[in-house]
Amino acid sequence: MSILVTGATGLLGSHLIRHLVAQGLSVKAIYRAQIPDFPEEIQDKVEWVKADLLDLAAMREALQDVHQVYHCAGKVSFSRKARRELMQVNVDGTRQLVDLCLDMQVKRLVHVSSVAALGRGEGEQHITEQSLPEDRKFHSAYALSKYLGEMEVWRGMAEGLQVVVVYPTIILGPGHWHTGSPALFQKIYAGFPFYSTGVNGFVDVRDVAKAMHLLMCANINGERFILNGDNWSYRQLFTTIAQYFHQPPPRFPANQWMGECVAWYQRIKAWLHRDYEPVVTHETVHTSQLRLYYDASKFLQYFPDFQFTPLNETIAYTCQQFLLSLQPSRREAIVTDV
Repeated sequence: MSILVTGATGLLGSHLIRHLVAQGLSVKAIYRAQIPDFPEEIQDKVEWVKADLLDLAAMREALQDVHQVYHCAGKVSFSRKARRELMQVNVDGTRQLVDLCLDMQVKRLVHVSSVAALGRGEGEQHITEQSLPEDRKFHSAYALSKYLGEMEVWRGMAEGLQVVVVYPTIILGPGHWHTGSPALFQKIYAGFPFYSTGVNGFVDVRDVAKAMHLLMCANINGERFILNGDNWSYRQLFTTIAQYFHQPPPRFPANQWMGECVAWYQRIKAWLHRDYEPVVTHETVHTSQLRLYYDASKFLQYFPDFQFTPLNETIAYTCQQFLLSLQPSRREAIVTDV
C-alpha cells in the first residue's frame, strides 16, 4: 500500500518516517520549504513531495495512488495573533485533506489530534477518551482548532473513510532544538532555574510513531486513543532532565502571578515585533498550573503487549542526542542565548 505522511518535517512526522522505513515500507512525505536531512538509507526510501495543506492542486498530486495517510501536520501556537492561521491549517487544511481522501479513494486515515482537543476543566483532572468538550473549556485557539479539525475527520468517517484518531500527550524526543518540547531540553541545559507547579502527561515520540503504525494496520475504525507514557509533575521532569545534563535542578516554583507577568511581557513584545512568537502566554501559564492525569488504558486494552517507554529512558536518550548535536563552538552560544 502507498503511504503518505503529512507534517513529515516535524518532531512526530520525522520519527514516524524512520519507524515506517525500519519496517521495510516506502513512503511519500510532504514538505513545504526544505527536505529534512535524513541518513541516506532512510532518504532512499522516501519520495518527497512539495505541497501545502491548503494547496489543492499540490495535495491532489501528493495523494495520487495513496491508500494510507498519516496526518501529522498542524500548526501549534498559543499566540493570540496566530488564531487565523491555526484555523486555516488545523481546520481548513484538515477539511481539504479529508475531502481529497474521499474523492481519491484513500482507504485509511490516522489523524493526530491533541489532548487539548478533549478540553480541560479546572483543578485536578483525570482525563480519558470519554472526556467531552461540552463538559470542559477550550483555553486556547489551538485547542479549539484541533477540536474543529477533528470534527472534519469524523465527518469523513460518516462519508465512508476509515479513520482512527490519536491524542498524544506532550511528546518528548530529539528534534529541532529551538522549537516545541525539544527547546525545553536546551533551556534546562542552560541552567533554567524555574519549574511549573502542575502535572501533565508525557510520551516518547518513538512510542507515538509505533502506536500509529499499529493502529493503521489493525482492523479498527472510528476509535479514539490517548497515547501517554506517564503523568509527571513538571518539577520531576525538569529535575530529571537537569540530572542527565549534570546541571543543578530547578529551584524556584513559577507560580501563577510570575507566569502572568512573563506572559504580558511577551504579549507586548509580540505586538511590537511582528515576527516574534511568544513562548509563554496566558493560556500556557494556566495549563502549567493544572494537575492533569491522562489515561492510556484503552490503547493498552487493544494492544496488551505494547509497552510505553519509561520517561527516564526517554529523557536519557533525548539528552544524549542533544549533546551529540552540539559543537564545542555552539555550547557557549546556546548558554548565552537562553
